[in-house]
Amino acid sequence: MKKIFKNTLKKDGNSDKILEVSLVGASMPEVIGLIEKRLESQQKTFIVTPNPEFLVFSQENPWFKTILKQADLAIPDGVALIWAREVIRGKNLPSRLFIGFKTGFQVISQGWGAKRVTGTDLTNKLCQLAARKDNSVYFLGGKGQTATIALKKLQIRYPNLKGWAETGPNLRLKDGNWIKNSQDIDKWVNEINQKQPDLLFVAFGMGKQEKFIYDNWSRLKVKLAIGVGGSFDYHSGQVGRAPNQIQKAGFEWLYRLVKEPWRFKRQLSLLKFVCLILIGRN
Repeated sequence: MKKIFKNTLKKDGNSDKILEVSLVGASMPEVIGLIEKRLESQQKTFIVTPNPEFLVFSQENPWFKTILKQADLAIPDGVALIWAREVIRGKNLPSRLFIGFKTGFQVISQGWGAKRVTGTDLTNKLCQLAARKDNSVYFLGGKGQTATIALKKLQIRYPNLKGWAETGPNLRLKDGNWIKNSQDIDKWVNEINQKQPDLLFVAFGMGKQEKFIYDNWSRLKVKLAIGVGGSFDYHSGQVGRAPNQIQKAGFEWLYRLVKEPWRFKRQLSLLKFVCLILIGRN
């Protein structure tokens, strides 16, 4: 893969390396404070929000691992990554198993899900920040009118929020390479640059959204860019979030699996992630 950044960018804040990716360890207020400081100091910022599926996929796809490692901020999305932070402190398999069971019990009993910084919640907070700072946003991706509806609902919540929303191109990616998409990509980079938004939110799905930003980072005239996966689905109201108690317990993934059984194959990545952490692949 062509390297865009001159050097691997230094991570801000406290971090833990999980499966070779340094993840920022901070609460939502700390993350937003960190991002606000970067914006104020005019530091162009590329954010990724890895979950277990991202990290497992990166083990099998070095091009994706490169992107995750070179992002300015890698913010963990999912209670499993909070669990993994504790488990990797074990020096061997028995100690990791002990810490894993102990931490798993604490996650459930103490509601560690509240400690997560999910992509959906981060999108909301960044839009709130943009409205407060008089910054504009650009929503790109999703299906049909999802991005447009999500932006309109967030503008109702934050009346000062300015921005644009587009479904964007239908990109195809294989083994880290675009399949006949170069003209579409150039078109949308130009479209974004004509609007010159401050914050860019891309929802093409895991891998494609991060590669779109990474490949075009030097050309994109934005202050911040982030891949947000299914966040537009939630903010548009097309997909309902789990009740707060389920979110706090860290079982939002299970709630969504019950609602969308087709996601079963994706959840196998969670089991693989747990195994990789327990055997010491960090």
